[in-house]
Amino acid sequence: MKLLFLDADGTLFHHEGYIPKSAIEACQQAQKNGHKICLATGRQNMEIYSDLLKIDYDGRITGAGAYVEAEGNLLYQENFSASQKQQLLDYFKEHQIPALFESSNALFVSQSTLEQLEAITKKACAGLDPVSYQKHGMVQIIRNTKVVSNFSSCEFNKITFLSSATPYQQIAKDLGKDFDVIPATFEPLGKESGEVASLTISKASGIHLLQDYWHVDKADCIAIGDGFNDICMFDHVGTSIAMGNAALGVQKKAVWVTDTLEQDGIQKAFKKLHVIE
Repeated sequence: MKLLFLDADGTLFHHEGYIPKSAIEACQQAQKNGHKICLATGRQNMEIYSDLLKIDYDGRITGAGAYVEAEGNLLYQENFSASQKQQLLDYFKEHQIPALFESSNALFVSQSTLEQLEAITKKACAGLDPVSYQKHGMVQIIRNTKVVSNFSSCEFNKITFLSSATPYQQIAKDLGKDFDVIPATFEPLGKESGEVASLTISKASGIHLLQDYWHVDKADCIAIGDGFNDICMFDHVGTSIAMGNAALGVQKKAVWVTDTLEQDGIQKAFKKLHVIE
């Protein structure tokens, strides 16, 4: 039995709101062949919707490791501590950086951030038909946001920040000693966008929990991803695979590179791994 850990956005899920049919069929066939399919994503648990629900995952790592479940059983859940939360709220307020403060069941935003998200959505979705518009990733994000004026009363485990006047590198420098700061890979959020998570949890920590749950060795684990928050998985599995659409820095960290999402990269990888025929 193999454990296969798959990122969502850019790996399984296209930002326009679909999973290629070949990827869905590959996952279903791998499960029929006795293997376990685990989603490993920076998305929160409540953001698993639309085509992402067409796969019945054996395990889920969401919130970049803040929430882990196996076969419907909750194994782990964590939020930022009170001191971490205050440090982050103070920083993002001081620098006026628009951001989503994420928990497993809500995405908290200010009114001004919501307005920026709506402007991004209008641009990203220009010309789409009504069905495609409703499936687009930006529309899905806005649908799940909750506008609040006082973030101190909110519990959250991750922050996604949009491009702003404060460059990504400056944010990473300022927060990198205390938090895990990585570039975002969701293009509509902008070139200076990124994510902030705890240093003590990651997709890799989620992998360890699921390895222990199913008593599977590292050698029998496979990770496939395209983003910088997938690199942490690569050292904790026997085989690491980058998508063809991954950034070069991600591809260099993988054992090998499959094709792009649109060119049936998941199916081709599964065949090369011999988990499907």
